[in-house]
Amino acid sequence: MRRLPLMLIDEKGRLFGKLNVLDVLFAMILLAAIFLGYTMLSRGGSETIPVTYTVEIQNRKDDYFEHVHIGESVIDGVTKSPVGSIVGFSKQPARKLEQADGKMHIYMPQDHSDGYVKIQADAIVAYPDLLVGNEPMKIGKEVALRSESLAMHGYVTGIEYDSELLKGAK
Repeated sequence: MRRLPLMLIDEKGRLFGKLNVLDVLFAMILLAAIFLGYTMLSRGGSETIPVTYTVEIQNRKDDYFEHVHIGESVIDGVTKSPVGSIVGFSKQPARKLEQADGKMHIYMPQDHSDGYVKIQADAIVAYPDLLVGNEPMKIGKEVALRSESLAMHGYVTGIEYDSELLKGAK
């Protein structure tokens, strides 16, 4: 009994004499694309948790802050997507650094304050990020926001959330 050698690819480019190598390559690329698409789309979780973040607005005239109203809706100034509503506000005298005679001096300009606007929102948990308005919310992030009566530009200085809810949403 004579045994014929089993050829992996024949002279016509077919795998085991049945499948074309290009067809197999195409199927592998298609499966890789489907897997990659699934992993990218599943990254953004659908679970949300309530967060309260604080935006610091520096060195504005005192009458600027008269337009901060608790309860107003806030949208992202760039994407126009909703990012929560104002739930709190505080201010303190502004401090400004000035260099004179080779030394740094801190002084407080009259009629100017630093404001701290607290905004409550529902954040999507996309570990390790919290997404507010489809943008990652991080301390130190520069934000441009608009409420119904005010345009704000500042930095996120605090994010508050229930860490137990975050653990459950991972």
